[in-house]
Amino acid sequence: MRTRISRVAAALAAASMLGGSVVTGLAEAAPTTAFGSCPDGSVPEGAGVQCAVISVPMNHAEPDGPRIDLTVSRIAATGERHGVIFTNPGGPGADSLAYWAQRIEVMPTELNAHYDRIAVQPRGLRWATPLRCASETAEGQQVSIGGGSRDEIKKACDAAQPGYLDTITTENTARDMEAVRAALGVERISYLGTSYGTYLGAVYASLFPDRVERMVLDSNVHPDWVWTEEFAQQQAAGKQRLDDLFAWIAEHNGEYRLGDTALRVYQNWVRLVSAQGGGWYANLTPPPASVADLPGELPEPLAELARDGYNGTMEQGGKLQNLVRTLISGGSSAQVPLVGATAVATYTRSFWPTFARAMSDANADPANVQRLLAIEGATATDPTGRFVFSAITCNENAVPGRPELIGAAIGTIASGGNAMDARADLVRAGLSCGSWRPIAEPVPLTGADLRVKPLVLQSRHDALTPYEGGPAMARALQGSLITVEGGDHGTFGRGNPAVDDAVLTYLRTGQVATTHAEQAPLPSR
Repeated sequence: MRTRISRVAAALAAASMLGGSVVTGLAEAAPTTAFGSCPDGSVPEGAGVQCAVISVPMNHAEPDGPRIDLTVSRIAATGERHGVIFTNPGGPGADSLAYWAQRIEVMPTELNAHYDRIAVQPRGLRWATPLRCASETAEGQQVSIGGGSRDEIKKACDAAQPGYLDTITTENTARDMEAVRAALGVERISYLGTSYGTYLGAVYASLFPDRVERMVLDSNVHPDWVWTEEFAQQQAAGKQRLDDLFAWIAEHNGEYRLGDTALRVYQNWVRLVSAQGGGWYANLTPPPASVADLPGELPEPLAELARDGYNGTMEQGGKLQNLVRTLISGGSSAQVPLVGATAVATYTRSFWPTFARAMSDANADPANVQRLLAIEGATATDPTGRFVFSAITCNENAVPGRPELIGAAIGTIASGGNAMDARADLVRAGLSCGSWRPIAEPVPLTGADLRVKPLVLQSRHDALTPYEGGPAMARALQGSLITVEGGDHGTFGRGNPAVDDAVLTYLRTGQVATTHAEQAPLPSR
């Protein structure tokens, strides 16, 4: 679950201090925390970022046991400091160190002026004691952490870092954040979380409510869907957002010449994906139409199921696990430029004009995919992100698999039904983690002891965190919900004055005066 953030509003300029709720700034940070240069390649140059390495327990249940090192980035407030704000941009498995630096130009000026901005690189990722699982059969080769036998995976991981895999959970990541807060000498923190970062923030708030000043949760994980149902619900939400995208392109057919209806744009999309070698990915997201009407071959595991049925063998199960992991990740190992760029465009409406132009370029010249590759690369992640994603979602998955739904998926495929429905059923069947059973109980979420209610932002047509997650998170934490029209994944800082003003007012006063905002305007073309 990936994201971006921020831009301006004038509301905070009139503020002087946060009154009685001023938090301790980093000028009073613990003297043992030394900030200096950041790891090579971790942050943009010239953005004023400093980094520190902070040691935390590998297992917070054993504070005197082995320790790991986390890298923390900081950008100091440029004006009078009103507080300290931590962030997590999502995933699980997204790098955090460069988050603030990459968004200085689009963040509200008042936020940059009045807050020290902190990002803690989550455990398991590069620059935070990366999770390494060496294979016995191929020395130095990382095993596939998602799916398969947990016993075999754990054996490979423990060979390099005994016990570490079991500690890669949201709770431990939240406890890491608390350890960093204490190391910095900060009494209370504000927090901005997006996508998976909303769930991490909710866990932190539930464990350490007295350490929270303000909390903004943007594009929310549904607390009751962790994790299987969250990924299953993404299928329908993703299809809806793609239909919206194709309809928008059709409305601008005079400029892009890709079709004057959503279905015609989609048919052009299918043709281009197939020409690029995308195969079955061209069948995933039709506007009202059936799989039987579309070109392209089914991937081998589904073709076998549709032909022969599910036999429950380990070989067939392994093939399905691989397929489901690929589907959940957007097909990163198999997708072609247009599929990758399409996925990014569904997350962020501001990409729509650029995406439409890139698709138009490829339509005119199939070899012209440079713009598509640039869009696809906007959300590229380090391989350790995939390992952490699988470790967290399988270690703490609270939604049991339903293997009987494999049969429903077969029936959908065989009858020419909606491929997205089949994909959701395969996810709900529990194939993502294979025989990996959870080892951690999710932290019960509550906002009862928070000083100030969280602010919850949620797009109505979010493709990655479906809308239902926003109201559910607001209920769980007794927060204030603002529904944002459209489907941007991450709503704050997109040049939307209504949203930005609401967030800045909340940070300044703790008050929320609105429940609704229109979507951000598209950038001028």
